[in-house]
Amino acid sequence: MRKLKTLLSGLLALVLVLAFVPSFGMAAEAETRTALTPGDYEVEVDAHGPGMVVKVTLSEDKIEAIEIVSHDETPGVSDAALETVPARIVEANSLSVDLMTGATITSEGIVAAVAKAIEEAGGNPDEFRATEDPEEPEEPAEVRPNLSGLPVPETFDFEYDIVVIGGGFAGLAAAEHAASLGASTVLIEKMPVLGGNSQINGGVYAAYTSQIADELYEKLNLEPDTAEKHIEDTIVGGDYMGDPALVKNLVYGSPMYLDKLIDAGLELRESITRPGGHYGYRTYTTINGIGGDITRVQKEMLDETDAEVLLNTKMTAIYREADGEGRVVGIRVTDADGEEKNIRAEKGVILCSGGFSGNVEMRLKHVPTLTEDVPTTNHVGATGEGLTMAQEIGANTMQMSYIQLYPFANPNNGVLDATAVIPFSGPSAGVVYVDYKGERYVNEGERRDVCSLAAQQSGGFPTFCILGQQIVDEGGFITEEQLENGMEADRIFKADTLEALAEEINARTYKDGSVTIDPATLAETIATHNTYVANGEDPDFGKRIDSGVMMPIEDGPYYAIPQWPSVHHTMGGLTITNRTEVQDIWNEVIPGLYAAGEVTGGVHGTNRLGSNATPDALVHGYIAAEVAVTGEMPDFVPAD
Repeated sequence: MRKLKTLLSGLLALVLVLAFVPSFGMAAEAETRTALTPGDYEVEVDAHGPGMVVKVTLSEDKIEAIEIVSHDETPGVSDAALETVPARIVEANSLSVDLMTGATITSEGIVAAVAKAIEEAGGNPDEFRATEDPEEPEEPAEVRPNLSGLPVPETFDFEYDIVVIGGGFAGLAAAEHAASLGASTVLIEKMPVLGGNSQINGGVYAAYTSQIADELYEKLNLEPDTAEKHIEDTIVGGDYMGDPALVKNLVYGSPMYLDKLIDAGLELRESITRPGGHYGYRTYTTINGIGGDITRVQKEMLDETDAEVLLNTKMTAIYREADGEGRVVGIRVTDADGEEKNIRAEKGVILCSGGFSGNVEMRLKHVPTLTEDVPTTNHVGATGEGLTMAQEIGANTMQMSYIQLYPFANPNNGVLDATAVIPFSGPSAGVVYVDYKGERYVNEGERRDVCSLAAQQSGGFPTFCILGQQIVDEGGFITEEQLENGMEADRIFKADTLEALAEEINARTYKDGSVTIDPATLAETIATHNTYVANGEDPDFGKRIDSGVMMPIEDGPYYAIPQWPSVHHTMGGLTITNRTEVQDIWNEVIPGLYAAGEVTGGVHGTNRLGSNATPDALVHGYIAAEVAVTGEMPDFVPAD
């Protein structure tokens, strides 16, 4: 069983990275607060999921206790907030407490519930909030030394064979495999929990085959996929800018790692879909439609090894020898108490630190139109500093301006929730995208970049995904729970007729705006599309229609999902070889430094096909561990 610890002591396991510090001021003193009616108050609020129930115990002037009675928050992402934020509120007797990075919406829901209880008790929630908000002194920019100015320490505080940076798909795969090969391994994660962006993605996985593929293809009456077609689609989908060797790693490794996950307990829905940009049925969906289904299994796999995990621990520098072969020999980290420690890597450092969609300043350098006004699906830790630190020791980068928008995010906040996966998974089943007029604006089977640009150029905000009950019942990619949760959260609208559905759409606001879809226009759009499905041809946009798979939208009830593009994935990053070795600016390998996942470039080209990111990260994390520990490539990639 692995050990979960921080660098200095077990006490640091409860220290959490802060999302922000709302105020350094003081809440009103107890004697100045409005008297409360003592008792237990059970209130319900919406957080990341609908209907969180919180019991708040109040005395005449204090918050005595907080209990989360029930919730539907994302497992793994919200756990730390559910445990810690109530304790902070009670300890401080204040609503002005530090919220949790990566679980801000859950944290805010808890605070809102306590405020609501105070109101019900006859009190004023503002009297439990800080009254001052002094400006924090601006910290001076860190002056980072160049390679020659950062000498390698004479001694290290800790030594391992393999040091893995980042606890998402790639990092968990690399740490688990390295440890299973017998290497002493440590995984460094700056956040208070493992999972990163991976646990909040859509839980979709592209693989041309698997141990359950034949059964599903026969049951669903689908044509089996091939490795060659998956490779072709990926390269074409990235405008031929992807490295064929890296694409082959992804494709040939994807069935291997999917089977590995299934054997370890991963549950999948009985569906294989063909989302936008794919021309083979190869996309599997996890049982709950979230990446957390996969990271949960990965954590369990990691638990069976001797790998160590250091949370709340941030890498601040990479050590590379200035002479000899210029080998990377370790890293410097800062723990939650601000203590610096040096960790030596005898065999290699594997960077799995993710992309930079959450770093507005960094993405503006490469795509000036992606301002802070454009939201992101990413968690707050997706800030790209691992990539920058690698550059500081000479690593090369590529394709940094290739930044993808997810076309179907929640238009009100940019979040990729479980509802936002439905429009992605639905093109082959027959979902229809309409604009603010109720008219189609794009081929629903197109790539993400095409769908995003078409939405932005549609003339209004937002756009909508339309589907009928038959798609819900027979598509296989929507669960009853997913549908019900979406409707409870008002993310999915339902009506018995298309005309009534248009009215439901018009009754909502979207970022304080609204639309006025003509009911007759929406009904006509869907009726016309139904004839295209029946005839097997789309004369308007040229969408591929597979007979017997794509369904018409004929019978109610009908559903609508609002959607809008949000910054999602950075395709560019560190330049690596097919062995995941990081290359320098002269295209020479930097010995001892490997990278996998979104921190790398060259895999997806200009545009990533949805569901390719998961096997990309998992497979290349696995390869990085294999090469770093044994020096050899795994045998699932055929030689040219």
